[in-house]
Amino acid sequence: MGMFFFYNNRKPRSFNYKPILYNPEEEERKEKLNKRISEIKKEMMEASNKNEEEQINPAADIKGQFLSQTKHLKRRVEKEESGSRSFLSNNGLLILILIILFAIFFFWILS
Repeated sequence: MGMFFFYNNRKPRSFNYKPILYNPEEEERKEKLNKRISEIKKEMMEASNKNEEEQINPAADIKGQFLSQTKHLKRRVEKEESGSRSFLSNNGLLILILIILFAIFFFWILS
């Protein structure tokens, strides 16, 4: 019986609302609003085209200000710029610790 419902799916009834009352003032207000929105969008596009060359990346500016106010981040940036990386930041330390732990574990089981 489940097969009948699988092949014979009915579409749901659609909702066709037709307004009974027509308000010309509301239509006029909507048209004015849409016109104003399109004008503002055009103005914004023109302004953004003019300011593209002068535009500064605010995220980089904030990052620079934040780094200038913290000592530990200044040191980290200086180390990264000089190219020296700490031993703790490398994965070598993690691999070395894992090898030592495996060696201790196997010697403990064998003895």
